[in-house]
Amino acid sequence: MHCRDVGMNCDFVARGSTEQEIMDQAGRHAQQAHNMTVTPELADKVKGLIHDESSDAHRQSMARR
Repeated sequence: MHCRDVGMNCDFVARGSTEQEIMDQAGRHAQQAHNMTVTPELADKVKGLIHDESSDAHRQSMARR
């Protein structure tokens, strides 16, 4: 999950073996780096942006850098 995909000007990438690992990393990052509270709506948006590194979505995220 790329922070940039959520709309932030940020190069952070959360990686993990499970959705929960990624969500935990993304939540900590949102709080610490962006002073954001993770609402249920934001969590749903982030879950929808999780993708495999071999996917087209990942290639598109990397192209936005």
